[in-house]
Amino acid sequence: MISAAQCRSARALLGWSVAKLASAASVSASAIDDFEAERRAPVAAVAGPIRRAFEPVGVAFLPGEDVRLRSGALFELGGDSARIHARQTRRSRAA
Repeated sequence: MISAAQCRSARALLGWSVAKLASAASVSASAIDDFEAERRAPVAAVAGPIRRAFEPVGVAFLPGEDVRLRSGALFELGGDSARIHARQTRRSRAA
């Protein structure tokens, strides 16, 4: 299950609003707010759809609290219609 910090980081990485994530995950914006603010214990009925909304657009959840964008992932940046193609650089391949 993803953590609240990973959810916030993934949204920031993609430039997604709570509303955009709520729509993509088919959960309420208030459920996302509660999850990210850690107001309630995480439940699979919320965390699962959130994770499934992020993974197809290239977000990889790493051990701990880390997230990254997979190499070659395509995603829509925020409300903008511009599409971004993320490429792995030589520097990140060496790391």
